[in-house]
Amino acid sequence: MVPHSVRRWLDRTCFALATLAVVTVGFVQGRLTVTLPLLALGTGPVSILNATVACLGFAATLAVSGVIFVAEVLRERRRRPLPTSGPTVAAVVPSYGDAGALHRSVGSLLDSDYDDVRVFVVCEPGDHETLATARTLAERGRVTCLVNDHNPGSKAAAVNYAVERVEAPSVGVFDADEGVHPSFLPAAVAGLDDYEAVQGRTFPRPDGPLETIAYYESVVLGYLTPRLVSLVTGFDVVASNALVIRRETYDRVGGYDPAMLTEDFDFAFRCYEADVSVHTSFAYPSEIEGAHTVGDWWGQRKRWMTGYAQVFHHVLGRLSPLDRPRTVGSTAFCAGALLGNFALLSLVPQGVVLARTGSPRVLVATFAAIWGVTLAARLLDVRAGVVDRVGVGWLFAPVFLPLYSLAAIKGIVEYPISWQGEWFRVRKEG
Repeated sequence: MVPHSVRRWLDRTCFALATLAVVTVGFVQGRLTVTLPLLALGTGPVSILNATVACLGFAATLAVSGVIFVAEVLRERRRRPLPTSGPTVAAVVPSYGDAGALHRSVGSLLDSDYDDVRVFVVCEPGDHETLATARTLAERGRVTCLVNDHNPGSKAAAVNYAVERVEAPSVGVFDADEGVHPSFLPAAVAGLDDYEAVQGRTFPRPDGPLETIAYYESVVLGYLTPRLVSLVTGFDVVASNALVIRRETYDRVGGYDPAMLTEDFDFAFRCYEADVSVHTSFAYPSEIEGAHTVGDWWGQRKRWMTGYAQVFHHVLGRLSPLDRPRTVGSTAFCAGALLGNFALLSLVPQGVVLARTGSPRVLVATFAAIWGVTLAARLLDVRAGVVDRVGVGWLFAPVFLPLYSLAAIKGIVEYPISWQGEWFRVRKEG
């Protein structure tokens, strides 16, 4: 048995080597030339730097995804009127150590433009402060406080515990610190007429420099980059917040898996393999609390990617091309989510190649694509009233986006080497 301290040093070494390898390969690849057959344009073959192809490819993909994102938001906002009552939605709010933030989700759900919602706050045994807060909130009516004494210790188990004890045609899952947009539940209920699940968008509240970084990360990496993939393949994320799903669908998929570090990522792939129809609702985003310290920011992203690696391990284990063809898609999408972080980091040395070879226009086009989509998303959020101003944070998005890939690579490396089920929790201030 290798001591844990040795494994920790090993994964740090592997992280450094992996980062060095990505940067080196990116630099070498960027300097290579590729020949494009442009005979149809009458110009004959054209040789250009691979760095140009990589950066312009990323810019084009992001730009197209941004157009899809904006179109989806505008199209959904034109759908009026939305229902104000109808089938009951059981809104489940798992909570642990969230006494200072719990009022956000409960209050916003009760103030929703949809009347027929019941809120179920699920607390953990021994979390007396949160339990006291939940019981106080339950005095307002339409709020029930549950204690997960059956299988405590995870968000997934808390949600499963609540769903087993509620009777409602649809179930919503929300974070304890989530400020739910008043129109999201009405839009979700309307969406359930045609789909089995409606997934909303969440964004970290951009009330500080680090929080602003998290906001733009969520815009570009969480919602924009997957749009083109979703349009082509039909794969959509089904998370464990800002989600409303039919109860029968939740039962059919089997609920969340408490053994998974990122239970929502795992649930998304199982929903895809079960052919669950999903509608993504970006028009009415929910506000969540972002990381307030660099340590929390790093640890949270590292935890996500360690969880993604764990999910990939499980998805690969159930790969069955003949009996279950959709497991092939799951494996490919999950692998892409992991490898995409290496590709994102490799753009940095390729950008350096372009700067050194006198190709600033390609860099400007790449930066312009990032600026364009982040500014468009921010303007939509200002228009929706969920943020109060545009600000200048979007100008720095090209700089801090690669930092996410560093945290992601660290998390991916840790999974097979030193991860032993540890759980990182971000401090919430409420």
